[in-house]
Amino acid sequence: MSRAAPACLLGLVLLLVLLLALAPAGGIQALPMTRPFLPPGAAHPFGTDDLGRDMLMAVAQGARTSLLVGLVALALASGLGILVGVAAGLGPVALDEALMRATDVVASLPTLLLAVLVAAFFGGSALLVALVLGLTRWTVIARLVRAETLTLRRLPFFRAALALGCGPWRLARRHLLPQLGAVVAPAAGVIFGGAILAEATLAFVGLGDPERTSWGRLIAAGYPFLDDAWWMWAFPVAAICLTTVLVALAGDAAAREG
Repeated sequence: MSRAAPACLLGLVLLLVLLLALAPAGGIQALPMTRPFLPPGAAHPFGTDDLGRDMLMAVAQGARTSLLVGLVALALASGLGILVGVAAGLGPVALDEALMRATDVVASLPTLLLAVLVAAFFGGSALLVALVLGLTRWTVIARLVRAETLTLRRLPFFRAALALGCGPWRLARRHLLPQLGAVVAPAAGVIFGGAILAEATLAFVGLGDPERTSWGRLIAAGYPFLDDAWWMWAFPVAAICLTTVLVALAGDAAAREG
């Protein structure tokens, strides 16, 4: 068995635990200030920003918001996708057709544009952005789960369970859901990383949550100092890239091993 999935998961968990452990209480305004524009060094591994705040602490604080958006969007998208996919795969033809047409409609919606509109009209709340992303990105999981369900329905153990009088939801709980991890894992990694990138995009253009520090807000704050203080935007960008890559690798490795 390959060790890629445990290694990626362990690396991701250690990264997130380290960032969350370093994050002090309060917002970025609560961070102590020292000399501004200090380059990365022993005292400040990520340097300091234009106000003298430690960038390592700022990146750690930004992890809270960015990871919250990713996890909420992933939980919502996974729950809806699995529910719709199982219902379409196990239900009658009419239900399957109706759910798949609804899936096509949602999949055709411009997710990022909807998030921009919601943030512009209702404010850039991190939870609200996560809900919009989760409610529009479940379609990929739904299609994968439906296809896997239709495949499993043809297998002997599934037919035997039906012949013994096992109901559809009991079938799903005991025989179907345990088989779906390898199918859902890669799509879950894409949704998680996409949610973090979407939140960063909104924050970069000024539509993020004004009360929370996020990686996107840090990138936007550091962009005007691109030439003189590269570390102000480089480390938040690196945090986004590293997190999304680790999640994607873990999902792909879990699918191969499953």
